[in-house]
Amino acid sequence: MLHTPLSANTGHSTQIDRLSWGVVELQVTNLDRAIAFWTNALGLIVRDNQVSGAALGTQDKTLFILHAGAKTPVAAPYTGMYHVAIGVSSQVEFSRTLARLIHLKVQVGPTDHLLAKSLYLHDPDGLEIEITYETPERFSHFGDMNQGLTLYDVDGNTHSGRGPLDVKSELAHAAGVDPMAPLADDSYLAHLHFKVAALEPALDWFETLGFKRHLTLDNWGFADMGAGAPNTHRLAMNIWAGPNNPPMPQDMAGLVRYELFTHGEVLASPHLRQDGDALRGTDPTGVQVTLRPSK
Repeated sequence: MLHTPLSANTGHSTQIDRLSWGVVELQVTNLDRAIAFWTNALGLIVRDNQVSGAALGTQDKTLFILHAGAKTPVAAPYTGMYHVAIGVSSQVEFSRTLARLIHLKVQVGPTDHLLAKSLYLHDPDGLEIEITYETPERFSHFGDMNQGLTLYDVDGNTHSGRGPLDVKSELAHAAGVDPMAPLADDSYLAHLHFKVAALEPALDWFETLGFKRHLTLDNWGFADMGAGAPNTHRLAMNIWAGPNNPPMPQDMAGLVRYELFTHGEVLASPHLRQDGDALRGTDPTGVQVTLRPSK
């Protein structure tokens, strides 16, 4: 089954997503080592807001809380987080981050998704991180996705959506800027990508929170969802490690909790329980989720 409700080139829409990601909480095997990596490689800063664990983010906001307690690094095959994506708001910031990772000799995969430019890397526990610069203005429409992943840009050229970026060209945008400066304050949590036991039940579950089906590729074992605005990629899922895998062990490095904010009406999800002004529950991958109104 294929769902592709995106219209052509909707990159300039002013429509606002009805859901946005709050703080993402991860557990690691060595907290000091993880803090060093996430601050040095990504430019996050340690924020002092009296939380248990290490709160990391920008000058303006906390994006992550890292907790000690994991006994083993990431291993397969389990459900849970596939990767977490940090969004940057400009080409310069994206290129500066690439320059930083290269300078620090961090192994990175620069990838052109057409709808976005992305950098993929792993922390010392094997947690996958994506740095993404969303570029929906480059996208026109999808091809016949039943024949394979095919996208068309606004000039009519075909793209695989998984091709390599031209590193030299990307780095040119970072000329004259400090690659080691902290991550820009307008950076944000762009999306979470999950490993799920089955696509359809997970899609159904996340729909009750307010996400909307965007692209479902059963033959590729992949789906993603938007959150209201056109051309969005706010939540993704796959069964690439096989179907019906169990949740990750409690002592393994990985995602343990995340927060979502609603911008508008809060849906009465049957999967979440009321707790003060928030709704709480456990998602299809076994991870704790909190849904609360935006401030």
